[in-house]
Amino acid sequence: MKTNNELLNSSERPTISAGERALAILEVQNTFSKHCYYHAASRHVDELNDIWVNEDGPYAATASWTSNSGIIEGMSQIRKFYGDNLSGHLKMLLARTSKIIPEIKNVPENLGVGFNYEMNFLTTPVIEIAGDGKTAKALWYSPGVNMVGSVMEEGQTSMRGEWRMTKYGVDFVKEDTRWKIWHISICLDNAPPGWSYKNEQAVHEPPDNTDAVTHAGSSHNGKTDGHPSSATSGISIKPNQHPYKTWSPVSAQKIKPELPAPYYTFSETFSY
Repeated sequence: MKTNNELLNSSERPTISAGERALAILEVQNTFSKHCYYHAASRHVDELNDIWVNEDGPYAATASWTSNSGIIEGMSQIRKFYGDNLSGHLKMLLARTSKIIPEIKNVPENLGVGFNYEMNFLTTPVIEIAGDGKTAKALWYSPGVNMVGSVMEEGQTSMRGEWRMTKYGVDFVKEDTRWKIWHISICLDNAPPGWSYKNEQAVHEPPDNTDAVTHAGSSHNGKTDGHPSSATSGISIKPNQHPYKTWSPVSAQKIKPELPAPYYTFSETFSY
């Protein structure tokens, strides 16, 4: 496989300059860093509108979201899954919380109350910009504090949390002069035993269990991908024929998602 220098020095196919490639690497990094901020603030619809390919654009039909729960294709389906599904869950949690704690008003600016505290960090980026400057591939490790939400047990609400170790493989495409998320593959490793947290002190005791603030994880499907349930009506999810094997002390670690390597145009490389 040709190196970046070989691609740049090719007289057969025009390639972007080293300076253009360096700028593109920074812009790709910034784009995906925004994902972490949007996700932490439960601003999933804003994220889709800002840093994903346009829903009416040429890349919308081939956009994809892959995890162990399955593969979602097309921006309209991704919006239902990552946008509408979570937005509905946030509204439900706020309504329940407002019943328990009346001073928390059920108004749009309070959306996110009662949901998880999720903070993900991007580390060890490996970013390759296509020689033609039209697409990019990137891989990150993302350690994070996830799933810290209210949990109902025996009429009391406590707080729980755990570390999650995620690997993101992402394809980007330059659309309307901006780098946008096109394909994303999420590989989640559960934290080793003993890395979880539980606050035994009750933070609230509701009048009855039916109105209790539920664990925000109820929006999840119980599988090791940490993402919304596929149970929402109208979402088409294809089976993942090659699921990620989560970390285990009795198995060898694999490089998955695959490391990006230099390439000229997207048809010459794999898709995340």
